[in-house]
Amino acid sequence: MMGLSSRRGGHPPSRPGRCRVRRIFLLGVVAALVIYSAAVHRLLRRSASSSPSTRGRPVLDAPRVAPRPGGPAAPSPPVVVAHAVSLIKCSKGPSVAGFLDAAAVLRHSIHRQSVHHNSTGPAGPPSRYSYKMYAIVHTSCEEHAAVLRRLGYEILVRDHPIKRDEIRGKYLRDHIEAENCCGSAEFIKLHAYRLTDHPVAVHWDMDVAILRPLDDLYDVLVYPPGHAVHEAARTRIARQHPDEPWPERVDAFLTRDITSARPWEKVTGVQGGFLVARPSSDAFEKYMDFIREGDYVGGRGDGTGWAGLGYGGFQGAMA
Repeated sequence: MMGLSSRRGGHPPSRPGRCRVRRIFLLGVVAALVIYSAAVHRLLRRSASSSPSTRGRPVLDAPRVAPRPGGPAAPSPPVVVAHAVSLIKCSKGPSVAGFLDAAAVLRHSIHRQSVHHNSTGPAGPPSRYSYKMYAIVHTSCEEHAAVLRRLGYEILVRDHPIKRDEIRGKYLRDHIEAENCCGSAEFIKLHAYRLTDHPVAVHWDMDVAILRPLDDLYDVLVYPPGHAVHEAARTRIARQHPDEPWPERVDAFLTRDITSARPWEKVTGVQGGFLVARPSSDAFEKYMDFIREGDYVGGRGDGTGWAGLGYGGFQGAMA
């Protein structure tokens, strides 16, 4: 290394010296790759071995958590919330690789905002809820299931719950497969409603990480109306229309895709990447019947969209 002079007129290193430098550099690169591979292997093994539950059953050795101010302590064993993602389209190799990376990040963030990460941070007290990860994998993407399984996801391989030819409404039947991104295959997300081993199921898109517990949403679905925990949670949830009365029974929470609406539009599309719902086979079948009927009006604005309620034209409005 001393032969690498930066002075003008300095003599270049001899040929044997250059060979030694190359060998040292290559050895360093190989060592770095070995260390990186070992670290990834340990992470995957830890992810697979630390899944907190199987078949929706609560973890029996979850740590007890101090109660939130004015709130209850975590039950023992804690309630297990289902967290699901969907792998629908796998034709683009780089996008699939990015999806798998995001799946690892999402699972890690959910773990940190669960009863299994017992520490208080800037987001406040830790969660009182456990979790279980699911990946709803379209049949065309089954080859990628093994990686998701190693990351701690239970794999549910599913085909379209409804095929295009089953849809009776002409407009929807003729246009559904052109819907961004995946046409009628998008409906496999609704299989999250069939995770009935759990009192709550959350379906996620992959471009998110969880920064604080979602216990208030879970509490409203887990505890009955009138229960102190349920009523306290309602007071803390920020709603789009806070002056409107709460329904007596809440079966789902959603968010609006504000940025997709034009300033003069009366309605705002629903953000399809986040849904907190009460799993129900009956609800799933009602969705299937509704889609088969195909009551969808094309266009955008008043009188468009599902049942002509004015929600047509937004990205993903059909599926």
